[in-house]
Amino acid sequence: MSQFTMLDYIVLVVYILGIAWFGARFGKKQNTTKDYFLGGRSIPWWAIGLSVMATQASAITFIGAPGWGYEGGLERINTFINVPLAMAFLIATIVPFFYRAEVYTAYEYLERRFGAGTRTLSAALFLVARGLATGVVLYAPALVLSVVTGWDIKLTIILMAVIAVSYTVLGGISAVIWTDVIQMFVLWLGAAISIVVILVKVPGGMSSILTSASDAGMLQSLNFSFDLSVEYSVWAGVIGGFFLHAAYFGTDQSQIQRVLTSKSIRESKLSLVLSGVLLIPQMLLFLFIGILLFAFYQTFGDPNIDNLNELFPLFVVNQLPAGISGLIIAGVFAAAMSSLDSALNSLSAVSIRDFYGQFVKKNASDEHYLKASRWATIFWGIYATIFAFFAANLGPVIEAVNKIGSYFYGALLGVFILAIFTKRTNGVGAVTGIIAGMLSVWGVTQFAEVSWLYNNFVGAIVSVGVGYVVSFIGEKPKAEKLAGLTLFDLDDDIQEVLKARSEAATSLSDEEIEEERRTSRWPLYLIGYFVVVMIVLYLIGLI
Repeated sequence: MSQFTMLDYIVLVVYILGIAWFGARFGKKQNTTKDYFLGGRSIPWWAIGLSVMATQASAITFIGAPGWGYEGGLERINTFINVPLAMAFLIATIVPFFYRAEVYTAYEYLERRFGAGTRTLSAALFLVARGLATGVVLYAPALVLSVVTGWDIKLTIILMAVIAVSYTVLGGISAVIWTDVIQMFVLWLGAAISIVVILVKVPGGMSSILTSASDAGMLQSLNFSFDLSVEYSVWAGVIGGFFLHAAYFGTDQSQIQRVLTSKSIRESKLSLVLSGVLLIPQMLLFLFIGILLFAFYQTFGDPNIDNLNELFPLFVVNQLPAGISGLIIAGVFAAAMSSLDSALNSLSAVSIRDFYGQFVKKNASDEHYLKASRWATIFWGIYATIFAFFAANLGPVIEAVNKIGSYFYGALLGVFILAIFTKRTNGVGAVTGIIAGMLSVWGVTQFAEVSWLYNNFVGAIVSVGVGYVVSFIGEKPKAEKLAGLTLFDLDDDIQEVLKARSEAATSLSDEEIEEERRTSRWPLYLIGYFVVVMIVLYLIGLI
């Protein structure tokens, strides 16, 4: 068995320094906060889509998903089968509102619809949830470095934090997206090489592996049990997972900020279509690597690990050729840094746009806000570092991130649903709904035996129900303040407002506007794709 060699270390160092240099070069173009947070709204759709994919295939997925597959086969794909449905919903509803409003953060829209109180509460919840999850994102590559070098995990956490924060402060969202594009291909390459190595080494190759996996029930993914305590049933995935990913991609600033960097609403939607189509195959790829590792270690002995997050990194270091190991581990590092810098960039954006610029320093120069943004990035880097020390106790890293978010994101999605789909809801109802939604999730986790995937569903439904009912206690929002901010503004004068806002925000020609109207069919295509995925998973289970 090979070990991490000097050649691997050289490849690792050169690759990380190269990516850091590439990302830092974008810092020269960051003259305003619009450049820093939105890339001047000039990023092509395919790069945004791949950036979203790279975040999903970050160190968290690269490490966590094979451990999932090794432990439970394909059952956890149920967490992701809903993604095409979630993307269809976002394309048809939330994303156009954000883009037309020409906002920097998703929570600015909530202020226009409900008032400053709703914006502040929602933004604060995002900061808490994403700040904690970023600690897990930092822990993942630090774990890899610890496994590879034998260094203490606390030392590697600090080392990774210093590298990532330094790189993030310089790069801005443009560096985030373009370095993500590179990481995407490196990680796919690493996954492909790992699969080939396992197929070559396991006697009997793919046929033997599939037989072994089938006998162990690892290819069965579709569990149609109606028992709410079954953690990864189809219903938990389709219902609970839909709300999880609709909330994540639609209300989490680290994701929606990418969409807002595009040149037009049409390109924003295209980026989501690309993600909606590719995310499931990508997760199947990494889960399948876990199944391959299960067959590999059945042949070559127990991997002797205490933590499933160590499974794939140890295989890469011990089984892949010198130099290739270094490249793959470097890809994990760089992808983790890209995931971390996107989170830190979005945390900085919300901190400055939704708090600092609102309550501390109003009407300052753009140069001042850009400098403040970089200091905010440093602060959140320190915050994530502290939480990363405790991430080892949270279980598989990919599951830990989703569980943290499930306490907050359902309630946040609920308030956006109220904002877009209702006219009667007011600010008091919105704030009450958010609080009630979070309390309901806490109650479910404490007193009910229910899969954590339902947490976002519970939070969203309670948030919508309570928020709408409480709104009847207060005044009805004035019609002129709703213009262009809800889905049901059908009056001609309001449509003129919408058209004016859309043209001002996107500067589209009549032909481009007509082209965007054709995107109304895209959600239907994604729903059809979901049906195809379910059929394919059923057929895989028959092997």
